[in-house]
Amino acid sequence: MESTGSGLYLISMFLFMAAAAFVYLFLLNRVLIQMRDARRKSLLIRAGGLLSVAVAGALGYFAAGTAWMLVPAAILAATALGEVQRLIVRRRYAGAPPVEVNNGSVSWRNPNTTTDLALARYMVSIPTWRGPTLRVAHVSDLHLNSHLPLAYYEAVMRRVADTRPDLIFFTGDFVTHAHYIDLLPGVLSLARGRLGAFGILGNHDDWAGRGNVTAAVRSSGVTLLGNGCAHVEAGNGSSLLVCGCEEPWTRDRWQAPSLAPGQLALALTHTPDNVYRLSRLGFTAIFAGHYHGGQIRIPGLGSLVVPSKYGRRFDHGHFVMRGTHLFVTSGVGSAEPPLRLWCQPDVFIVDVEGQHG
Repeated sequence: MESTGSGLYLISMFLFMAAAAFVYLFLLNRVLIQMRDARRKSLLIRAGGLLSVAVAGALGYFAAGTAWMLVPAAILAATALGEVQRLIVRRRYAGAPPVEVNNGSVSWRNPNTTTDLALARYMVSIPTWRGPTLRVAHVSDLHLNSHLPLAYYEAVMRRVADTRPDLIFFTGDFVTHAHYIDLLPGVLSLARGRLGAFGILGNHDDWAGRGNVTAAVRSSGVTLLGNGCAHVEAGNGSSLLVCGCEEPWTRDRWQAPSLAPGQLALALTHTPDNVYRLSRLGFTAIFAGHYHGGQIRIPGLGSLVVPSKYGRRFDHGHFVMRGTHLFVTSGVGSAEPPLRLWCQPDVFIVDVEGQHG
């Protein structure tokens, strides 16, 4: 009888601690990780995780054999249903995989991929595009900081330059802290797009000092769009529209642009959370970062922490929604913690070809 009772206690404690872990991950993704960087943020994240499991273990002990055991069981069931829904949505919106990945293998034995940059090349056919084939280099989340050597960032931008892009898109978080803003011009200027380089700011840029980051990025020759748009002449009498959306961190209200039917319109946004409203407007493609691919991925399971109200739904890769292509890169740098495990930094190279491409 004692062994049966001990087993019941263990089952109850396991249920409560597992449920607490999933609730904590839910709050971490949607609340805690979204907070402005500060010492209290790190303390909340660490203390919250330990406290939730400890309290859940105690509750599990006292709830053993009672109806309260149904509470964690219900949470776990809801979590499982949420994962099923996520898989269904990802399958529905799954885009074509990259046609080529340079340096794209991750090994169980070598989990540290912090500077193991991969280049993923995608091909997108747009029947309404009458201009020449365009090569877009999508770079995000440089996160210049002291944890990675300057030579790494310089090597990344030289690899971008080697792809000979027509356009370079930067989708925010150029720096982690204000101390590294002065390094931006020297890094960004190492790669040029034939038709220009365009960018928007991310949450860390806003926290580090929007004005100073803006000045440094612009001095490198990158056109910062903010919440505006730019017309780009692509040759052969064709042009495209490139727009920025910096919400929710911008101080200016974002105004939805008016898009002409069949127009090649590309949107830059830091967070992929904006995909639903941008796709409803009819953008041809959306380029985003922010999630870092989870930064720590478990082989076979994927990301655990993604700063998104949609959880892991669009954590990384190519998706197609209502005819709009969404590209979510894992970015180049890393924030807290300052490393990547089984999660490579990457740059996306997207070749856009039309009917005469």
